[in-house]
Amino acid sequence: MTGQEYAVNWATPQFYFHLVTAYNILRHNGVPLGKAEYVQHMFAYLRQP
Repeated sequence: MTGQEYAVNWATPQFYFHLVTAYNILRHNGVPLGKAEYVQHMFAYLRQP
């Protein structure tokens, strides 16, 4: 198995599985997570109406 095959076929799916699982556990326990927590750095680029 090459490094690219490992990264694409094993490491990336494992990473996203654990990321989504952690997000779901936090949300289930009442942690207020949403898009704003992920893209706060982009708010400076939004145009005001």
